[in-house]
Amino acid sequence: MDAVNKLRHVFTTVAVPADAAPMAEYMKHVAPFLGVKTDVRRRMVRQWCAQVPLASADDVITLAHHLLAEPEREFHYAVADVTASRLKLLDASFVECHAEHLLLKHPWWDTVDLWGSDVINPLCVRHDCTATMWQWNASGNRWLIRASIQHQRGRKRDYDVELILALCTPHITDGEFFVAKAIGWALRDMAKYQPVRVRQFVDAHPQLSAVARREALRGLDRLDT
Repeated sequence: MDAVNKLRHVFTTVAVPADAAPMAEYMKHVAPFLGVKTDVRRRMVRQWCAQVPLASADDVITLAHHLLAEPEREFHYAVADVTASRLKLLDASFVECHAEHLLLKHPWWDTVDLWGSDVINPLCVRHDCTATMWQWNASGNRWLIRASIQHQRGRKRDYDVELILALCTPHITDGEFFVAKAIGWALRDMAKYQPVRVRQFVDAHPQLSAVARREALRGLDRLDT
């Protein structure tokens, strides 16, 4: 695809090859890297994307699949960058029918969380995707569970607290690190605005995994200092 070839050229011109190996090592070698730092990548993708004609959801989805076919991690990040830049073309059907496949193509915490913050979260603000979040939560897949629990992170006072706590509850004893961390971070985020409710949840679930409890209490402790 010509657009992807152009992005490769852009990435190649700004990459620092010496950074590629440390970046891959930090991400446990889930994919090779070209050596393009986050701020540079976002700037380059924004400039490149402005020249790519994307007029419909199908255009976005097609480009996403082509980008995901590339081996290097920067292209996988670019999928979320591009999709986030065209949210107005997307609706709940994107979350229901396409997001899961894109999330799970080359999953690790970096791309899953990037999708969550830049794509899933804002789409769930605009459209009711609750049913899909419950499907992900019950899927048994750690990345979908993580995405469902974290799909409102950063909303401050606009959290649907009861929904997030309900999504956390089936996994309170889950020892899987990335699920436990997601619960802890969700609770820590909510603690600033809903400290009583978070404290009640933690106290009511003594079996909460140590990782999740530690993060939740960290959020509550900040309010006491």
